[in-house]
Amino acid sequence: MRQTWFTHDPIDTDTAEELLSRYASRNISTKKTLATDPRLWLVSALLPEGNSEPRQDRTYQNSIWS
Repeated sequence: MRQTWFTHDPIDTDTAEELLSRYASRNISTKKTLATDPRLWLVSALLPEGNSEPRQDRTYQNSIWS
């Protein structure tokens, strides 16, 4: 299965550490880099991609509207 890097939005130090520990418990490769704002961090995780596109949510769609 193909894997790609997913980068979270800039987050504070406590949230970054929590994300890293959660990914580590699932044996997922991660890296933490400093964002442009020195108070925030970017957390990236190497996650598997799905084989198919996500299904479109049809909760609020009606055939008359199309």
